[in-house]
Amino acid sequence: MSSILIIEDEHALAAALSTIVRRCGAEPIVAASAQSGLDKLAKKHPDLIVLDIGLPDMSGIEVLKRIRAASDQTKVLVITAHGTLENALEARRLGASEYFLKPLDLTEFQQAIRAFITAPPAQTATAKSERGRTTLMIGATAPMQRAYAAIAQASATDAPLLITGPSGAGKSLAARVIHSSSSRKCAPFASFRSDDWTSEKLEGAFFGGDVETDVASQAKRGTLFVEEIARLPLPFQARLEKWLNAQTDHNAPRLIASTSDDLLERVRQGRFREDLYYRLNIVEVTLPALRERTEDIEALAAFYLHQFAGARRDLALTQATLACLKAHPWPGNVRELRNAMQHAAAVCTGAAVLPRHLPESIARHTTAADAASHLDTALEQALTQWLDQKLTAPEEELPAYDDIAGQVEALMLKMLLPRFDNKPTRLAAALKMNRATLRRKCRDLMQ
Repeated sequence: MSSILIIEDEHALAAALSTIVRRCGAEPIVAASAQSGLDKLAKKHPDLIVLDIGLPDMSGIEVLKRIRAASDQTKVLVITAHGTLENALEARRLGASEYFLKPLDLTEFQQAIRAFITAPPAQTATAKSERGRTTLMIGATAPMQRAYAAIAQASATDAPLLITGPSGAGKSLAARVIHSSSSRKCAPFASFRSDDWTSEKLEGAFFGGDVETDVASQAKRGTLFVEEIARLPLPFQARLEKWLNAQTDHNAPRLIASTSDDLLERVRQGRFREDLYYRLNIVEVTLPALRERTEDIEALAAFYLHQFAGARRDLALTQATLACLKAHPWPGNVRELRNAMQHAAAVCTGAAVLPRHLPESIARHTTAADAASHLDTALEQALTQWLDQKLTAPEEELPAYDDIAGQVEALMLKMLLPRFDNKPTRLAAALKMNRATLRRKCRDLMQ
């Protein structure tokens, strides 16, 4: 019987994964910490390891490094609730067979486990070279975690790649990350925009001509990045498809194309060649619009503020400003946010960025109700995460409702009292509370 080591600190998830492993006809071995997992690995060599990145005592990436130091052959399936581009690339570099995101799709996970168990033995190649420095991408939301996983997969192949997403979402940045994380990272990276070039330049770019404009030659053995390929004139689409089919030796550049248009729709309209579409779309990376990952806005804004304010001063966003940013629809995506933070850094003379420091195009379209709505959403999300943490224990060990409510109320009182000079009488009068009840709660709070 196959054995599968599950290194997962969440009791409920570990139990669910164990059940799935048994259903697939394998023996689960559960470890609730990184060290426990390494100890069990030293005693028994499992056929597969299911490894959580966010362990309490050690990063799952560090565990994976130790696993790889002991064996290049052990199959590892990585799961994480806090996917980052660095983790995705490092997990791929260290030979992780799969990269799953929480909340876990248990049906998909079971299919992966069954595939591992039934697959014939095979040699697993592990990259030995050190990872090249990658360009920074910021985001921890589920859409970005999915993008990181796709970028890691794209970095491990030389197949043509299509990067899709709205204008300003970071497609050029993703292309550079993929190049710098691939086996071609020491070779040139050449790029051009399809809609910026004349027919003469396009002719020289792919089909011979002036050496200075022969982009394909500049990218020899490296990466050729064609931005907004949907704008490429139809005659050159045919030439490009022919050029792609002719690239057979290892010196040919890898083609990465990007588009903010719906290529399939353009194919239906007869504005983009169907054969070129399928030739390009071997691997696809999709970047989300900023409005689809509003929880990343705070980290992105802080990064750009630091970039534009420099070492001279530290700028911070107030909650009201952050609420305005989250309420904005961001038609220009990350590029628009970057410009907004450059504007804020230029006009803000204090230490805090207020809503009035934002560009007028953002501030005037954000009402107080919009901002309040996003603060309510942030509270709901934070409370949901907190309750999830509180309720992960078995039912017989769950805290009482009164204890949970009391902890929330104690935190509220700690925040409310200083706003009323730490005087319970003033607080009770302002918020229409019973004074005797409030005094009792304050006494309990001080204990």
